[in-house]
Amino acid sequence: MNDFLSLVEIMSRLRGVGGCEWDRAQTHATLRQYLLEEAHEVVDAISRKNMVLLCEELGDLLLQILFHAQIASEKGEFTITDVIESISEKMVRRHPHVFSDARAATPEAVSLQWEQIKKTMENRNHVSLVGGVPRSFPSLLRAAKITKKAARAGFDWENTGQVLKKVGEEMEELKEAISGGDPDKMEHELGDVLFALVNLARFLNIHPEVAMVAANERFERRFEAMEKIAEESGCSIDQADLITLDRFWEKAKKMTE
Repeated sequence: MNDFLSLVEIMSRLRGVGGCEWDRAQTHATLRQYLLEEAHEVVDAISRKNMVLLCEELGDLLLQILFHAQIASEKGEFTITDVIESISEKMVRRHPHVFSDARAATPEAVSLQWEQIKKTMENRNHVSLVGGVPRSFPSLLRAAKITKKAARAGFDWENTGQVLKKVGEEMEELKEAISGGDPDKMEHELGDVLFALVNLARFLNIHPEVAMVAANERFERRFEAMEKIAEESGCSIDQADLITLDRFWEKAKKMTE
């Protein structure tokens, strides 16, 4: 606890008279990008299974939280103590099966109970049942949240096969749009394909944002390996033909599996 209080004091000093001019100039709005960056770096550390890096990145994320709390404190809006008290009270309220005599024997039951508590006790009702998902979320994450809400309202398929069929239907519509050559139509249909794939991910219990992050990292890792293979072969990768590149790619895949 002393270490945490020391960190709070450090942030206060950085923002105070004689502190850091850059820190003093920041606002909630200017810090938004750094909060997002730090959150993504935490996710990256988890994906890498690097616990040393994860510890460091969690610290960076915590610093952003303290930064926002300090700015609010200076305006008399709330303090970091208020933040902690709020989340502590919320966790107890949302877990009556732990802190009270309610029952929730499965993760699914806990999730349903969580949503009911948010609606009835936290004034989170929205005009739409799929409302309340921040528009600032990454698109795949937002789609996953929206489709999950729709499913809870009963608007859903019955099995994975039906979702796969829907993905196929959307792919056919995309092919037609490509044949037509209308950029707006192609964008529209491509969006529908991605949205259908998000639903498929939900049925497979795979988070699409996490899967996409892993795919990006996998491609980057393999491409870098391919560049190394090309260099060792005395070939410039930007001048090699497609057949040669494909051969390098297959070797890179085997190296990075």
